[in-house]
Amino acid sequence: MDDRDALVKELIRLARDAEEPQVLLADSLRDQATAAFDSLEEALAAALMESAAPRGRRPQKSEVERRLTEAFEHPLYVATADGKYFSLDGPVLETGPSPYTVDDDDEVDPITAVHYVGDSDDVVLFTTTGRYFGLDRRMIPTWDRRDQPRTIRDILFLEAQESVCAILPRRKVAVGRVIHVTREGKGKASDASEFGSGLDRSGLDAFLVRDGDLPIAVLGGPTENTLFCASRQGQGIHFDADDMRSMGRKAVGVNVMKLQGDDDAVVSAFLGRHVRQVAVITELGFGKRLDFSEFRTQGRGGQGMQVIRLNPGDGVAGVCPCNPAEDLGVTTDQGRVFRIPATDLNLMGRPARGDQVIELRAQERILHLSALPCGSAPEAS
Repeated sequence: MDDRDALVKELIRLARDAEEPQVLLADSLRDQATAAFDSLEEALAAALMESAAPRGRRPQKSEVERRLTEAFEHPLYVATADGKYFSLDGPVLETGPSPYTVDDDDEVDPITAVHYVGDSDDVVLFTTTGRYFGLDRRMIPTWDRRDQPRTIRDILFLEAQESVCAILPRRKVAVGRVIHVTREGKGKASDASEFGSGLDRSGLDAFLVRDGDLPIAVLGGPTENTLFCASRQGQGIHFDADDMRSMGRKAVGVNVMKLQGDDDAVVSAFLGRHVRQVAVITELGFGKRLDFSEFRTQGRGGQGMQVIRLNPGDGVAGVCPCNPAEDLGVTTDQGRVFRIPATDLNLMGRPARGDQVIELRAQERILHLSALPCGSAPEAS
């Protein structure tokens, strides 16, 4: 049990035993609550939600209709450990318990992430140094020709330690705002007009990244929106995107989330408009789905609310919006990629630990989680 859990249980116990509200909290407990939750109000809200949660609630299995659509044929995009980036035919990654793996004799390192952006022909690639490149997606090298000498580095003239970290369809960068979030909890919003209307393979600055930091998400969407950020230590913060004023492209940004120590980091971020459910998976393979309504909007820059209760030595690998009728892509540090139905993750509350949904090898950990279109449908009887 971590300090926050223990504090919540103590607040609940005191509330049950106290005869008068004014003697509920000693000064020492007030100080602990403020230190752990940023404010006494946040601590009391956590205790209220915990005490109101139904006891013994069983995880909910979802009965949904899975249907294959043309989205299954759309390309996926995969990043590899050696900094390469490819387009992959969607049907190559099959839904099921068996992972897709890179052969030992392949000319590339293991896959580290899988991205899906629909069927857009024009895309914008963002890199770890904060640059962006616009190009026709057909210029991205294909996975079935990964042994060819020409790579994404040759097409975009990337710097030595620079690699592609995010991809957006061009339409997402044409209107509204573009927001980036980094591992160290920095974020910045820029008006889409800052990025121009054409495609440019020369590489322009999208945002500044401090030494030692890395962008973990680049998002594009309407100006009126919310932003959700999740940390490795199992916290998530949901706030109004208007809390981030628009800045020029050449800016570092503002604090979006308070982290808990040197081993904490922001691992995922997404825009909250129209999101109904989210999926979360940990580095050791525990996962669940949650109703997004469990995360009320708060002020930017706090620790947020609990996303999942972690086992010792575990951390959150990823959180993403999900459709129960579609799939999730799970990538491990040994290059194995699982495509599983979203309903393999049971619907649970925020304090739940989740179920073991991916059986890992010795010393294997999960790196990345992404939402994918449905890859299989029930066979007709």
